[in-house]
Order: sequence, then C-alpha cells, then structure tokens
Amino acid sequence: MIKILYISIGNEILMGKTVNTNETFIGEHLFSAGFHLDKSVTIGDDKKAITDTLSYAWENYDVTIITGGLGPTHDDITKAAVASFFNKKMHFHEDIWNDIKAWYDKLDKTPPDIVKTQAEIPEDFISIKNANGTAPGLHYIDNDKHIFVLPGVPKEMKPMITEYVVPALKEKFASESLNQCTIRTFGLFESELFSTLKDIEETNTTRIAFLPKAGMVDIRLFGVSKDEIEALRKQIENKIDPKYIYGYDDETLVQVFHKEMMASGKTVSAAESCTGGLIQSMITDNAGSSDYFLGGVVSYSNQAKMKLLGVEQTTLERWGAVSEQTVKEMVVGTIKLFSSDYAIAVSGIAGPGGGTEEKPVGLVYIGTFGKGGLKITENHFHSSRTDVKEQTANRAIYQILTNE
Repeated sequence: MIKILYISIGNEILMGKTVNTNETFIGEHLFSAGFHLDKSVTIGDDKKAITDTLSYAWENYDVTIITGGLGPTHDDITKAAVASFFNKKMHFHEDIWNDIKAWYDKLDKTPPDIVKTQAEIPEDFISIKNANGTAPGLHYIDNDKHIFVLPGVPKEMKPMITEYVVPALKEKFASESLNQCTIRTFGLFESELFSTLKDIEETNTTRIAFLPKAGMVDIRLFGVSKDEIEALRKQIENKIDPKYIYGYDDETLVQVFHKEMMASGKTVSAAESCTGGLIQSMITDNAGSSDYFLGGVVSYSNQAKMKLLGVEQTTLERWGAVSEQTVKEMVVGTIKLFSSDYAIAVSGIAGPGGGTEEKPVGLVYIGTFGKGGLKITENHFHSSRTDVKEQTANRAIYQILTNE
C-alpha cells in the first residue's frame, strides 16, 4: 500500500485564525477511494520549512499532497519553494493566463498585473485547472513518486481532489477495496456508546470509530470484508436501543425528518428564540421542503413572542422567556399562526452570558407537537454559543421525529 503525506501550509492555520477543514476532506475522499492518509503536518509560510518538509516527504512517502500558499501575494511562496527544491525554472503558460483572464471576465473585471505570476509554473510540472479561482494546481511525477500542490481555499481545492488527484492515484496505484458502514445515533454520549459496545471486538481487517458532533455520534465501521462489516453492524444494532439510531451512512438527521414529512402529507412550522432561525434553515436546505414547511418566526424578544405568537405577558412575567410554560404557548401560537399540523418551538440561553444560578447558560426548553402529540423537554447543553445552537436544533428535529 502506498504511503501518503498531507502538508498544509499557512501561518493563519498555525495562529488559529483558520480552521483546516481541508485535511478532513482530503482524508475522507482518499479513504473512500481505497487509499489511506498516513500523516498530516502543518507548517508556516516559510521557504526553509517548506523545503525541509518536502525533503522529508520525498524520502519517506510515495505521494505528497500540499495545500496553501499559491496566491499572488508576497507571502504566497509555496510554488517558488517547491520549484527551488526540485531545481526547476519557472515558465509562463499562455493557456493558463487565458484561463485566468476568462475567470476575471466573468466578474466583469480586469486581472491585476500581480495575478500574471499565477500563469507561471515550474518546468516538468503538470498544471491542474482551477474552476473556482485563478491559481492552478500542480502535479509533479518522478518515477513512482507524486507531488500535488493545490490551493488552500476549500472551494478551489475540493474539485481538484475529486476530479484530478483521486483519479490520478487510482490510475497509477492499486487501491485497497474498503467497505464501510455508518450507524448514525442521537441521544447517547460517546462514552455511553463505547461502554455499551465494549464487548464487540474488531478483527484484523475491520475497525470501529466513534465520531461525536452536536449531540450526535456516528459509529463508523470499515474494513476489507463486506460480510464482516455487515456482521459487525448487526452486533451493534442488537446492543443499542433502536430509538437512538436515526439513520445510516450519509443520511443526516434533518434528511430523515424531511423524508418522514414528505411521506406523511403533514405540515410543520417553527418558532425560534435562541437558535435564531437555524432550525428553519436546516429544514429548508432540503429541496422540496416547501411541500410541508409552511413558515416560521424568529421570536427573539418578548415583544415578538407576545405579538407574533400570542404568548401571554403574564406567562413571561411569572415564568420568564426561558421556561416550559412559555415554550408551550410558542408551540400553540405557531400552529395558530401558520395553520400547520405540527410545530417546533425553542427558547433558551445560548451564552456565553445571560445565565443565572437558577437558569444557567445552556438551559434550553424545546417544544414539539408531532405525531406523538405535545412534548416539552428541559435540556442542558454545555459548550460554546454556536454548539448550544446546533445541539438545540438537532435535538428539536430529533424530538419531533421520534417524540423522544
């Protein structure tokens, strides 16, 4: 099996200003194609750091994938450093320059002179077309060793991985056919799942991974034998209460909800406070959601709760905006407002401020009216403001879907 190294270049990543999502994308797509990312490193925009890391990569790995530092500014030095390492001269390519000008034409702009350097690539390197930007990717081959140099901007890098890098690797190298299955769960912590499944053993050719995010945990099974993966899946399903399993493989929680709503012929509406419209955004991300989603309101203030949803002032004064009583009235109000069959309502304290000893940050009340009737739950989420919002939205979708 070939050895693959990923090098991410960028001071902004090392300073914590940018999250490196490229690593996840590259690793996932290599794995799906039957390859394995052996190591990943991040270095700054420094010529010596780049050439030293390239020296290590060239000596120890069959394939090296580099992202970042291909822009036209003074700190974009990756291309020059790579050319220097391989002792290659730069050559201007008219066809690349024409592509760059065409890209600017679509924006009704003229390319600045500084961008012209992006049409220069080291000799003996193959250019990789950039459909979403001006910096072409680079591919260098020496015997059976490959170097891919790609832009760091995700929307520019991703098509190069899927449309060029992965096909090139599959053409040059034998990939190991891997089978995988993902069991998608909600409502159990990673530690609870691990404890429940601790007696299930991996084999020499199968692996189990737990991937938690925003109240959900994916159990990913992968290995060479499809039969072993299937047997492992059945063992896991026998150990977990079915109510915690909402889907498989690429199914998201809201996609499962979408299918359920499309099949039911029912309608739904939403009233959101602490999530600020996130639930409505998640629902409407699915094409066809207009068949069942009638609308929603972001009732962030008490005034909006009273004026739009009919929440009683006395309820707010006695119990507060973040309370079971208020959320119940929000559910009733949104059903009346939109004449929907079902409804979702949430109100909580996302933080980081605003909490009290009685009502701490992370306290969220979620109300749903679905096929199982009215349900109000008190939830306590512990994380950042963004995570509290995401966990609330996911919990609300799960609650109306399962009445759990």
